Amino acid sequence: MFERFTRDARRAVVRAQEAAGRIGAELVEPEHLLLGLAEGCGPASRAIAEAGLDAGSIAATIEADLVAMLEVVGVSPSVLEAAPPRPRADLPRLSLHAKSVLEHALREAVRSGDRRLGSEHVLLGALRPPGPTLARVLARHDVEPERLAALVQVEVAAGRR
Repeated sequence: MFERFTRDARRAVVRAQEAAGRIGAELVEPEHLLLGLAEGCGPASRAIAEAGLDAGSIAATIEADLVAMLEVVGVSPSVLEAAPPRPRADLPRLSLHAKSVLEHALREAVRSGDRRLGSEHVLLGALRPPGPTLARVLARHDVEPERLAALVQVEVAAGRR
């Protein structure tokens, strides 16, 4: 499937794997894909920036969400400080949710008549519908998934003129 990806889309997936690996995650999740897209230079990264997001704020929000989820199950945030995540030596695999994002991205590319799957398709795939953590990341920044989808469509249209 990756042979149909543009260079920017492939790099976004690799950046997502690297980001997940840095924090010691076992799997790449949709929120890591958003982070990988934000670090890029294609239409998806431009739309993400236009929505007021950047890689640093996304990463901080992912971490804050993890801390909040741990607190819900009774784990103190001090546990994270006492045992900081160990970066992985290998790149983490894609979770079922991340694979689903890429399947949706492929559908978006086919629907729009594109022969290649670009970063814009990956972003649209992540937003239809966003997973729970990704939805919380966007909500914490007051970004509606529909607005972000519209922004990426504008970026694509602007690039094709």
